[in-house]
Amino acid sequence: MSRSSKSELMTAEETCRYLKITQRTLYRYLRSRRIPAFKLGSQWRFVRSDLEQWIRERMRTPLND
Repeated sequence: MSRSSKSELMTAEETCRYLKITQRTLYRYLRSRRIPAFKLGSQWRFVRSDLEQWIRERMRTPLND
């Protein structure tokens, strides 16, 4: 497995660091299904390229918070 494919799949902790948000915020996004993710066993996983696309989409649309 190459280094880039290893870093493609991220844990919740890594995702928080990457997005610079708290775990509380991340889990709020997960509960409201606002962030792309999937469960692997009992733990959430995030695909870096999906998160990058999600960020680009959020930059184009006004916030509805």
